[in-house]
Amino acid sequence: QRFKLERYISFNTTVVSVEGGPGRWHVVVQDAAGHQVDKGIYDAVAICSGAHQAIHKPKIPGLEDFQGEVIHSNYYKNNEPFRNKNCVVVGLGESGADIVREISEVAKSTVLALRSFPYLIPRLARPFHENPLGCSSDAFTSHLRHDYLLVPMQHYRRFRDFLNRLMCTIAALLFFLFPFLGTGDYHYKEDAFNQDAKANYVDKDTLYSRNVASLIYHWCNRSGQQELGQKFACKNVMFMNKVATGRILVNASGIDHIAGEAVVFQDGTRAPRCECLVLCTGYRDVFPFLKGNIGDSGLPLSVPENNVRGLFKHVFHPQIGKSMAWIGFARPSTGGIPACAEMAARYFALLLANQRELPYDIAQRTAREGKLDERYYCLSPDVKTLVGYKDWMDSMAELIGCEVQLWRYVFQPKLFVRLCIGSLLPCQYRLRGPGRLKEAKTTVLSLPVAATRWQSIVEARDTWRRHLRLKRLWPGDE
Repeated sequence: QRFKLERYISFNTTVVSVEGGPGRWHVVVQDAAGHQVDKGIYDAVAICSGAHQAIHKPKIPGLEDFQGEVIHSNYYKNNEPFRNKNCVVVGLGESGADIVREISEVAKSTVLALRSFPYLIPRLARPFHENPLGCSSDAFTSHLRHDYLLVPMQHYRRFRDFLNRLMCTIAALLFFLFPFLGTGDYHYKEDAFNQDAKANYVDKDTLYSRNVASLIYHWCNRSGQQELGQKFACKNVMFMNKVATGRILVNASGIDHIAGEAVVFQDGTRAPRCECLVLCTGYRDVFPFLKGNIGDSGLPLSVPENNVRGLFKHVFHPQIGKSMAWIGFARPSTGGIPACAEMAARYFALLLANQRELPYDIAQRTAREGKLDERYYCLSPDVKTLVGYKDWMDSMAELIGCEVQLWRYVFQPKLFVRLCIGSLLPCQYRLRGPGRLKEAKTTVLSLPVAATRWQSIVEARDTWRRHLRLKRLWPGDE
């Protein structure tokens, strides 16, 4: 309503087909009455259908002969159908973590079947960090932590990153000496979930306990994260209390096969009587409305090899260029899809307005970055949309012209400290460049620095040790 967009939106409409070539796309839709309508030719198309459209059903030997009920998490509504039943839940993401916890509250027995241990991030940061303000864990994703401790070394450029690393170190020292620059008069009685900030919660309705903390550490250490590569991080530990008390039994060896009503695992153990098999196994990227070839090229109009890493920045097809964009298919391992989608949309708009151009070596860059991501996220091979949040956002900001140049703010100490070691808010990319907003500065200043002074100092020291090659933070750090 604010921008009067309703007149441009066709509600209750299904896209039947998009076909043609760069700059000339023929679109056919189906209206609410079921009639096909030819919408004509368009200069550009944005595909924003989302990465969670078609369910992924794993190929498990014996599944077709399973005697119980099989349900995918896409169809889960509540836990009532599972009351007093023996259940096996397969897979774990944020939704899976909620589902397995809810089912365990009413089921006769609940087994969580995994192929490997997940990397867990408590949403209130404990037990990983001190959290006196009760901030959510994403408040710790600063330039200092998220970029210089986590981004692959191959993505760094010497002078720019030396300068930013120096700025973050200065900010950490300023915060250590003058804490009011980062915290002000914040005295929160409630944490990010409106719970008592002094009660020591690790997540929503999940109090800290030594058993839960030990389990989280144990799972993270066994996940292979960093030692063997990177994987999708599960930002939900509400179910861990049920694991600690035995309401949820965990097998992380993977399912070998199903025999009748028994689920047999790779380690030889079995869930002898399974009445409900719940598949929290994710989704596939599908685009059934894309038809034919790309113009006269003979190349199919589709995502290359059905892998969005074949798109430049997960957005642009190298053989199509700027007239078609896949928006919403960059999924940060830690971070939010909407922030990435907004950056992609900003760049797409600038391209269509002829204010920016795609890189001349788009195909080579896409292949190079795709190979690096395949290697970097080798522990989550089925999640092709994964990107590093800070790394990806910074690369898009450079294309747009809205980079967060920390040195610009050194004489505004409160803003400078919060930019360097405060929460990595998406509005930081609205401080300058096309689409800048005057409200961005106010938003950055409105949030305190979540990390303690000592944490910031230690992280600043470790960035220098890593980048001067004095210490590898994990085997394979490159």
